[in-house]
Amino acid sequence: MRTAQVFPTGLGGAASARMLASALAAMLVSSPALAATHLITPQEISTLRQVSDAQIAPDGHQILYSRITPSNHTAPTAPEIWAVTPGSHVEPKQLRGTLTGDHQPRWSPDGATLALLRTHDTGTVHGARLVLLDVKSGKTRTVTGLTGTPVTFTWAPDGRSIAIITHEAPPALPHNATEEGRSGSSHLILLDVASLKTRTAPTPDPFIFDVDWGPKGQRLIVRSGKEGGLDYYWYRSTQSVIKTDGTVLYTMPGHATAVHASFSPDGNALVYGYFSDDGIDGLVGIVDLTTGKRERVASAWGGTILRADWDTDGHGLTVLGFKGVETHLAHVPFDHAKTDEPTEIATVMGEVFSFSRDKVGDIALTASTRETPDEVWLYHDGKGQQLTHSNPGVAQWPLGEQRIVHWKAKDGLNLSGILVLPPGTSPHQPIPLFVQVHGGPLEAWYDGWLGSWHNWARMLASHGIAVFMPNPRGSEGGSPTFSAANRGDWGGKDYQDILDGVDQLEKDGIADPAHLALGGWSYGGFMGMWAAGHNDRFRTIIAGAGIADLITMAMSTDVGFSFIPPYFGDPLTHRADYSAHSPLSFVQNVTVPVLLLHGDADTRVPTVQSRLFYAALHERGKTARFIHYPRAPHWFGGSVGLDTEIDVQQQVLSWLQKYL
Repeated sequence: MRTAQVFPTGLGGAASARMLASALAAMLVSSPALAATHLITPQEISTLRQVSDAQIAPDGHQILYSRITPSNHTAPTAPEIWAVTPGSHVEPKQLRGTLTGDHQPRWSPDGATLALLRTHDTGTVHGARLVLLDVKSGKTRTVTGLTGTPVTFTWAPDGRSIAIITHEAPPALPHNATEEGRSGSSHLILLDVASLKTRTAPTPDPFIFDVDWGPKGQRLIVRSGKEGGLDYYWYRSTQSVIKTDGTVLYTMPGHATAVHASFSPDGNALVYGYFSDDGIDGLVGIVDLTTGKRERVASAWGGTILRADWDTDGHGLTVLGFKGVETHLAHVPFDHAKTDEPTEIATVMGEVFSFSRDKVGDIALTASTRETPDEVWLYHDGKGQQLTHSNPGVAQWPLGEQRIVHWKAKDGLNLSGILVLPPGTSPHQPIPLFVQVHGGPLEAWYDGWLGSWHNWARMLASHGIAVFMPNPRGSEGGSPTFSAANRGDWGGKDYQDILDGVDQLEKDGIADPAHLALGGWSYGGFMGMWAAGHNDRFRTIIAGAGIADLITMAMSTDVGFSFIPPYFGDPLTHRADYSAHSPLSFVQNVTVPVLLLHGDADTRVPTVQSRLFYAALHERGKTARFIHYPRAPHWFGGSVGLDTEIDVQQQVLSWLQKYL
């Protein structure tokens, strides 16, 4: 495989891995039903069309969305903007006037104009440009003269202005040198739509991450930071209300999360995301701008709110939230003195982070099902309708049962996760089980389509391997207490929660205790490394982009000291705690084969983390394989070509077929 570097040599690249997969597939299949089923390949998973960012027109007549048909083997495939018309028999198609590479379409309030970002390279202009497209004629106007490259933007309520956030790269250093901490600058630019004239608005901090308008277009809510790195983007930003001349009127309390903030229709209140006092969980609150009082939204719900959108009358919010393993649309009624608990609108399948609404309240979003990847859905009065069918071939894939499973931890805590079974599974025959741990740790598995470069459930199940996807304590989708329950205890009770779930599956006669494996990506990779050194039941371990040593990770990750220190304190003064929860401290206990996967361009979990673990295993003569991919970052999806995404899955499949 030309895109992968492998230590040591062994199973080979993609071609030899495919040969090995074919030869070994039958060894895992123990029933005629399984032998006859379609074996889902990494190639099929990686070439599925990807649908995202559904944007409904103000009058609801059309929904735009981003569609990617993966085809580039060595680089990401550019997106296209497609359109679907609800209630019409006309097939979805690429929107007239748009080009390949266009993305982030946003309707003007009257629905007559689209603003979008264009990355199509004309040969003379590089980077994104802001383009205004007349929906009726298909003609476009390009906004020129911006300082920096546009990153995101927001229409003013009257449609006459657009607030644009741009990023300007720092001046180049001699000899292509790189200086740590140089992240350039950002600008808040206000565009007059009619004349295309722009002016720069002063901001409280030098780096701007998000913006929205007040109802009369005279104020803005901006999320900003003193530095431009991801530490400030994710953890250390603040929200401020400013006039369009830059005058700061109000600063929101606490550090802000990336939940989009917005004004109430009357302009007297704001909804925004902020961190809990421990710096781990993200909460959503309403701030009354006249009194300064903050009230948490849905405080007793026990889930995580990902987005909140004001009702037109200002008397409530439509929220998108996640609880357990399920995504929910809900409504939260309130007045400025009290926030009430949400009323369920609909349970939405899949991993959903945003939605859009038209003037009558219909909701457009992209969601999946257990049988289909993400598609465009329209929700009217709580009832959902799937509008696109971008991957019709998946309907022909024989898929095994997918179910939500529940179990109790040893201390009585209620837990949940997902179980995906191979097609034709016999209820009386225990089968090989792969435990896939999610990233984070403040992330979660969701009930929906479970097949992608990093989500191996559907592929593995088609090859006769059941996949268990637990949400242990410390996962997203619970109360703040649940989210922080692994504080100072990575690999402790959260690992035991996972083992308790496996115990339950063994008792239920599903998992074969003689054929168990565990792994995952990011925090799942950490848990794989941890399990390898604390193992008495797994036959093999897979660690993708995992953390071997917490001290070096805390001091080298691109998200800075705001990621791990909330769990363990300052790494310079809590070295013993960091060491006690570092998989590298227990590498001498590893007795099973370990597969390590990593991107060479990973700045979130630097590649040295896997290299440390591999070196320690190799020095002790342990069975280990370390595969790392040039130019691949922490999150491969949308950042690499098909070859890399396919190879990651093939290495996982071949490894389990050999050692499970």
